[in-house]
Amino acid sequence: MNELNISQALEMNFKKGEILYTEKSIASGLFWIVSGTVKIYSTDKDSREVILRLATNGDVIGHGFIFGNQIHTDSAKVIEDTRCLFLKEDDFQNLLQTNPGYALLLMKKFGKEIMWTQNRCIDLMRKNVRERLACYFHYMAQNYGIEDSLGTKVKIQLSREEIASMIGTANETAIRFISEFKSMGLIQEEERFFHILRPEELATIGKIS
Repeated sequence: MNELNISQALEMNFKKGEILYTEKSIASGLFWIVSGTVKIYSTDKDSREVILRLATNGDVIGHGFIFGNQIHTDSAKVIEDTRCLFLKEDDFQNLLQTNPGYALLLMKKFGKEIMWTQNRCIDLMRKNVRERLACYFHYMAQNYGIEDSLGTKVKIQLSREEIASMIGTANETAIRFISEFKSMGLIQEEERFFHILRPEELATIGKIS
C-alpha cells in the first residue's frame, strides 16, 4: 500500500484547509504522505505567504529534526484531502537502527527535494516571470494533470496569490501573464480549474529542455 509499512506509524487523515504543523512549532516527528497534496510555505517579514513547494504522494515533510532543527522552519497546509503516516522522532530513530534500508529510501527522497529546490532557485535567477509562469503550468500539468475533453485539467486549485508566490512575483504581474496565456489559447479556466491546452508551447516559452 505504501513505502512506510511499519507498526509504529500512526495513520492520519486531513481535509482540505487543515494544518499539519506551523512555522516555529515543535517538530516532534515526520509525515509520510500516502495520498493527497500539501502546501509547504513560510512567511516573510511582512507576514506574506511564500510557497516553498507542494508535497504529494510518497513525499516526506516535517523532517527538520533529522538535521537538528527541533522547531519547524515552515508550515504545512492541506490543499487536497490527504492521508499520511506520522512517525514520532523516537520511533523514527529506532526504525533507522533496526531497518537501515529506510535510511537509503529517505536519502533518495531528500535528494529529489534538494534537486527540485535547486532547479527552482536557478529558474528564479535566470528566467523572467513569463517564462516561470509557463514552467509552472507545464509542471502542474505533468504532476497534477488529468486528461479530459478540454485537454489536461490541473486538479489542484491554487489562487492567483498562490501562483504568484510559487513563481516569485507580484499578484498583478501573475494575473497579467495568466490573461496573456489565456488569450494565446495556451490555457483555459473553467469552474476555477485550469486546463492546459498546448503544453508544448508552454515548454518552449519556459525554455524547458
